[in-house]
Amino acid sequence: MEDHDGQRLPNNAAGKYFTTEECDGCAYCAAVAPENFDFDKPTNTYFIGKQPETPEEEEMVIEAMDDCPVDAIRREGDVMREILVEDGDNGRPKE
Repeated sequence: MEDHDGQRLPNNAAGKYFTTEECDGCAYCAAVAPENFDFDKPTNTYFIGKQPETPEEEEMVIEAMDDCPVDAIRREGDVMREILVEDGDNGRPKE
């Protein structure tokens, strides 16, 4: 997840996981977590159709997120955490 500019796609189910406009429709996510990703044919993009409901589903969504070739799958809160780390702040209180 190197890029922080991707806009959240509107079709994503409400919740902490989502896909962004950076999705190129490669279908990797749907192959890894078919219960959670759906395809939007007009835009040729995948989106979170159902948020993970079990630890197994969450594990598969995280795998899809970690291995997405275009970094189009995100988790709320991760972008801010990455920005803090890039700025040399690990998010912990200063001593």
